[in-house]
Amino acid sequence: MPPRPWVTQFVGAVVRVELARGDGAHARDVVARIIGQLHQRLVNLIGSDGFDVLLARSLVLARRAHPSLAGVTASPGGALAGLDQAARVGSAPQDEAITIVSNFMDLLAALVGEDLAMRLVGDAWPAAEDVKI
Repeated sequence: MPPRPWVTQFVGAVVRVELARGDGAHARDVVARIIGQLHQRLVNLIGSDGFDVLLARSLVLARRAHPSLAGVTASPGGALAGLDQAARVGSAPQDEAITIVSNFMDLLAALVGEDLAMRLVGDAWPAAEDVKI
């Protein structure tokens, strides 16, 4: 089951905000930065192990839409190993990034509820928060 539409819209806006920062980051760098921000904001609530489990499950779900992510693994602390290789082989790296983070946010919303999930992460990207729901 794909992530809820509001989640995909919010994450798409987050990725666009991060890409627009003008620092020349590629989509694979942006997803690492977004995952890092999410880790900082959520580790106190769900713990490091809980975060790692959500990220690993998000990656499993993202592989269904993007088989090029087959070689990507989630490491402790929110690191995604092999994303560089997937970006060279697969579809648009921005789509892959949106899919990984959208699945993460969807799982988080299922775990703690939509309102709390948005309160926990929305203030990190205020320009993207307007697209939620």
